[in-house]
Amino acid sequence: MKDLPIAHIDLRKQVILKAVVTDYVRTAEPVGSHALMAHYSLGVKSATIRNEMAELAELGYLHQPHTSAGRVPSDMGYRFYVDRLMEAGGLARAEAASIRDRLSGRRTEMDIILEQTCRILSDLAHYASVATHPVLKNARVSHVSVAHVGQDKLLALLVLDNGRVLHEFVELSPQSRKIDPVTATNYLKRMLDSKTLESASATSASPEDAPDMKELLAKVIEFIKREFEPTEETDVTTEGTGYIVGQPEFRDARRLEAVLSVLEQRGALYKLFSSVYLGGEVTVIIGSENPLEQMRDCSFVGARYRIGGRAAGTIGVLGPTRMDYRRAISAVDFMARNLGELLTALSVA
Repeated sequence: MKDLPIAHIDLRKQVILKAVVTDYVRTAEPVGSHALMAHYSLGVKSATIRNEMAELAELGYLHQPHTSAGRVPSDMGYRFYVDRLMEAGGLARAEAASIRDRLSGRRTEMDIILEQTCRILSDLAHYASVATHPVLKNARVSHVSVAHVGQDKLLALLVLDNGRVLHEFVELSPQSRKIDPVTATNYLKRMLDSKTLESASATSASPEDAPDMKELLAKVIEFIKREFEPTEETDVTTEGTGYIVGQPEFRDARRLEAVLSVLEQRGALYKLFSSVYLGGEVTVIIGSENPLEQMRDCSFVGARYRIGGRAAGTIGVLGPTRMDYRRAISAVDFMARNLGELLTALSVA
């Protein structure tokens, strides 16, 4: 994440900056000194507030759009707010319980769980939500089976500990087509069971293994490698794009089109997800910190979710820099933890 230079500001300026961010998030309108006087007990006169806002603008925390008398937070202002001024948030107990009830019936299929989770997150934060499917190379093989399909092919099936099921129709050479499925299943279990897909892809047969088993293993390893490479092509679930369309910042059709086009490009979104996957528990990317040029008018709040204690994927919300960061961070953190719990339960079911 790009580090913005943070200049020291005194306590009064911090209180005013926090009030400006709060008011602008609520109204989407530039904030003036009279509005702050009307809504907040700042203990100073309007002229003093006006002078402090001018100094905050000179320091780079606020800027003045067009000829408006009011000011709006800059990316640096939002960053200072998120890092220094924002109070810790959380979801109400009743709200959290309601969400768990909505998710509890979705334990049978990973894609549905991801879709439902993203939909709830969008409704919770009122921003577009995105989630990556679990990173396959970190998933472990929990079950293996082999069965004949017709006379010429075998069906190799792998169940992963993240709930994903992989299968491949394997066509073998004539001398290997008489493979016994039970023998083949036991052999693949011995070679692949409990390995991650990444380590499984490096598995090699022993010199003493039968030629038909060697051929089968080579075919399955080839299939495994295709499944998790390249990482940039990981599946992405997106929900709530209507929340972007409804934001005042994106009434300009060109700005809206740029953002929506990125949401359809998995390779572009991968840059965002990489920042989150390598970051802390919850990562906030504000405006110009964004690695994607088209997203410089947006902020992204994301978190990793874990399956069985291992980082498996990313979930987050995308919205304008005029984002309710406290709400967004609480919602993303809550949903990431619940998604991880659901997928962990699915993996051991």
